[in-house]
Amino acid sequence: MPGHNEPAEWETLNALIGHIYDSVLQPERWNETLARITGALCPLSWEAAFILWESSSPPRARFVAATGLAAGVQEIYTAVYAGNHPWSRKMMRYGNGSVVDSFDIITREEFAESAFFQNFLAPWGIDRLVGVLLDRRGGERLGLMLPGPGDRDVETLKRGLRVLAPHIQRAMRISDRVASLELAAGAARAAADFAPFAIFSLDDQLNILAANSRAPQYEKAGFIRLTQDRFAFAHPATQKRLIDLVRGRAPAGLAFQAVGASGAECPVLVARISPQSAQQIGGFSAGASLIVTLGSAPGETPVVEIDRVAQWFALTPAEARLAVGLAGGQTLQDYAALRAVSLNAVRFLLKGIFRKTGATSQAQLVAMLARLPASREH
Repeated sequence: MPGHNEPAEWETLNALIGHIYDSVLQPERWNETLARITGALCPLSWEAAFILWESSSPPRARFVAATGLAAGVQEIYTAVYAGNHPWSRKMMRYGNGSVVDSFDIITREEFAESAFFQNFLAPWGIDRLVGVLLDRRGGERLGLMLPGPGDRDVETLKRGLRVLAPHIQRAMRISDRVASLELAAGAARAAADFAPFAIFSLDDQLNILAANSRAPQYEKAGFIRLTQDRFAFAHPATQKRLIDLVRGRAPAGLAFQAVGASGAECPVLVARISPQSAQQIGGFSAGASLIVTLGSAPGETPVVEIDRVAQWFALTPAEARLAVGLAGGQTLQDYAALRAVSLNAVRFLLKGIFRKTGATSQAQLVAMLARLPASREH
């Protein structure tokens, strides 16, 4: 760059780099960013710029962003000239990151003889192109193209594009990655919202990182509390089980019945997963380490219906609740804590269950419940 202009030009380029990266998170701003590039770097009468994917076999083009193009130009180019004119065919040979001046790949006189110039560009006096090859995907090339009249000095434009090219390349790849992640996240959210139960992703402090659309129903039903985006079970003994899992005092996965404010029960599955994290400037951002699912819908019966078990074996409601709790993975101690009764009282209930069902062990009882028919025939 000329010495007396160097500070001013670098200031201009730094500002353009900022706009390029701003466009990553706001793709609709690419058109504005292209307008800023042409306004800052292009000579007089060079007002058009566009970014497009283009292929010569088969011939096709897809515009990503554009500025300064007359109405209908994109449609005509895509339908008639995509991948099928001297500039396109010759520029396809260059590597990513190359800044290419059309005067270096085809003479002005030869280009003037082409149908592309005579039938398309001549009315605007455009016979020169400066382009940057940004990426390749299969047979397609991504490029930034700036066309204009060839009797202008484009050295400032080419110098500027050599500085901007790697930033535009990086920004375009980041944009693709962000778009892919957003699509994946959207699909995951849709799948989670379609599930017939509540799903929560939590970190080790029980902060809610994500929840599906059914989650508020369980707070309304009194099973959980969501305070300042933190998750907690309403019932203290149930919450203790979750805390024990977080602190490593319980297995990596738990299945149990949560107790609501009205005494209703709801099946719960809690799983610890490998802690998720993402690198960022200054360190890492922590992600989910726990997945919690609740029931099928607030107020629905547990996985094994208490009433059905009670009717089948002529159990009392208390005996049926204990039997179902054991089938759901609870221990006698868990049940005692959840019901705020003594362990001896729970053991007494278990003896009654064994007598009425004929089971001689908890494992045999659980197996019997698993084989229980959907309804009793009379």
